[in-house]
Amino acid sequence: MTAYTDGTVPFLVDGEELKTYYRIYGSISDDNLPPLIAVHGGPGLVGYYLSPLSKLVDRNGRQPVIIYDQVGNGRSSHFPDKGPEFITIKLFVDELENLIAKLGIKEYHILGHSFGGCLGAEFEAERHPPGLKSLILSNSLADMKLFAQSEAERLATFDNADELGAAFAKGMEDPKAFRAALDTFNGRWASRYFTERPLPEDIDPFLWWFGDEEKGIEGDYTVSGKMVEDKTWTILGRIHQIRVPVFLITATDDFVQSYTAEPFFWGLKRIKWINLEHSSHLPFWEEPENYMNLVGKWLEHGASEVS
Repeated sequence: MTAYTDGTVPFLVDGEELKTYYRIYGSISDDNLPPLIAVHGGPGLVGYYLSPLSKLVDRNGRQPVIIYDQVGNGRSSHFPDKGPEFITIKLFVDELENLIAKLGIKEYHILGHSFGGCLGAEFEAERHPPGLKSLILSNSLADMKLFAQSEAERLATFDNADELGAAFAKGMEDPKAFRAALDTFNGRWASRYFTERPLPEDIDPFLWWFGDEEKGIEGDYTVSGKMVEDKTWTILGRIHQIRVPVFLITATDDFVQSYTAEPFFWGLKRIKWINLEHSSHLPFWEEPENYMNLVGKWLEHGASEVS
């Protein structure tokens, strides 16, 4: 795997100092290209499942990639006693803005995957950050109601849909059944074309939810379990506030079906949309060479083509 440097930056929230953990692949020096900041999904997962994006560094040696763990998750600060009033989309948008400032980054691209795409779109629409050059929305969505419809349709394809739905509803009340249901559902609609099982430790996105005593990881489901806005968020009606070029990536066998992201295409003039035929929800695992080629070309000159 590509070498990286890592660390934390302080993130002050209502007088309380939290820490955001980050990794930088390549160098963010002035001699290199503007970094790609990858925003992970969940809510409540960790950044390292996006580590395959580090392959972008190898394309030309000048494309740095930054991944990070949103607070409440992974190696960033945890807050198991906080509730929905604290765990908001604004919190994570503020954190992204803070990370960029603390790292001293002047120009950059954002790749938001899944729920991370919601954060990236919200960041641009509401803050209009001056250094943002483009926005890549990968396997993401414009409206949570559309997402819920898409997920329900995918769940209905299973013969034991009721059993799986019951396990999802109970969640961490029965973690063994919850994990089994996730593995079943995601095997068809999230990692269909990635056949390695069990998932490699360094990309298993649920390791920090459930924990692993042998690895010294204490599970924490706080963000996913307590966040409310992940059921209500929408950018419909505000899509026109996105000013930067957008690269929209969907996949045929994704549980986040393409119609959940389609409003971006009709709402923006400076947008490119590609659908991947041999991926589900994790194309950077499932067809990495194609995915890195598409994203790499976008970073090199694609954004200018739709400007």
